[in-house]
Amino acid sequence: MNGEPMAGRVFQLFATLLDYPRMPLIGVAGECAALVSGRSPEAASRLREFESFAEKAALTRLEEIYTGVFELDATCHPYAGYHLFGESYKRSAFLLELKDRYRLYNIQCGSELPDHLAVMLRFLAVNEDLTDSEEIIREALHPTLRKMLKNKDDEPPDPDIPKPPARGDEYRSVLQALRSVLLTITADDALPAVEAADDELVLMAA
Repeated sequence: MNGEPMAGRVFQLFATLLDYPRMPLIGVAGECAALVSGRSPEAASRLREFESFAEKAALTRLEEIYTGVFELDATCHPYAGYHLFGESYKRSAFLLELKDRYRLYNIQCGSELPDHLAVMLRFLAVNEDLTDSEEIIREALHPTLRKMLKNKDDEPPDPDIPKPPARGDEYRSVLQALRSVLLTITADDALPAVEAADDELVLMAA
């Protein structure tokens, strides 16, 4: 997706989907699915699932599910630094580094912290340095999404036992779609988390 005009729009749409729903999301996931379908059919399928849900859900319902998934479940907090470093000085350094990068493009965090997935995706949507974007995807977003989706990935459902959809699976489908799309940009090598140091994002030593 590097260098393609659709890339920025795809990141913007994912940012809207993963931000707190302040308006109806009808059409957002559908447009994103159309843009990524050629590169990641799996992601497109998951996004269409969310679109079907969003078409029927009231805004209050979206807000309720979003809060349950991203705010009340610590394993799925939408903050990259939280998953990479916990509440430590390393996360503080990571936040400062992100703010420095955002300043070049006048990215405003609003009420969120700089490591919120939606804010990071809005930055990727406008960042003109492809090497920088790939670094953030590889060293921050890949390990974050891997941790957020770990329980789902490590415990596949038994096909012989019918199981109703878990509360919040709609938003987890968006996370899985984002992960699939990011894998088409740079591979997830399952390497350790990143450390903010010397004004750069660098891999922590194994």
